[in-house]
Amino acid sequence: MSYFPFFVEIGQKRCLVVGGGTVAFRKIEKLLPFGVEITVVSPSFCAEIEQTEGICRIRKEFQAEDVEDMCFVIGATDCEAVNARIAAVCHAKHIPVNIVDDAEKCSFFFPALVKRGAFVAGFSTGGASPLAARFIREQMEDAIPTGFADVIDVMAEVRGRVKAAFADSGKREQVLRHIFRLALEKNGNVSQAEIEEIIRKEGEQ
Repeated sequence: MSYFPFFVEIGQKRCLVVGGGTVAFRKIEKLLPFGVEITVVSPSFCAEIEQTEGICRIRKEFQAEDVEDMCFVIGATDCEAVNARIAAVCHAKHIPVNIVDDAEKCSFFFPALVKRGAFVAGFSTGGASPLAARFIREQMEDAIPTGFADVIDVMAEVRGRVKAAFADSGKREQVLRHIFRLALEKNGNVSQAEIEEIIRKEGEQ
């Protein structure tokens, strides 16, 4: 199988997590920063899930109709038969499904994530070795500069202004690189005056 790393908008999308243990909680924890509407179905819940705000908890056994209207599903129970049933129902309905620790039943994988504000990177081995993916993630985390989330915010704010100010794409790239280097040097603490000065000087050249 071949897996392509799409970046998909999942904010306000509905997700079903089946399972109430710590493994399920780790999946929930990864999804919450992305604004997903999460429903958790399980006869019982671990303390972490009980204490998590912003999710819907339903105490019951999984039933096939639970997947209705869900954009994607995660099977994280400790019962292989239940996980297999979750996968079968989702595959039949063409609903993306991730079954924890069972790559063959998955139609998508959770990558090892690095998130700094709007910057998101995901690393995956297609289920072959989550350990290897985590290793690369840790290397990446150590390499990300301090204040990188603020740097991205600066670039998001100036991109439209630079595009409006410079018709030539090569010039726009040059100006954005200049601002980006300054933002990196200052850990994202760049003033509007500094940005305007760069745009003005580049416009005079």
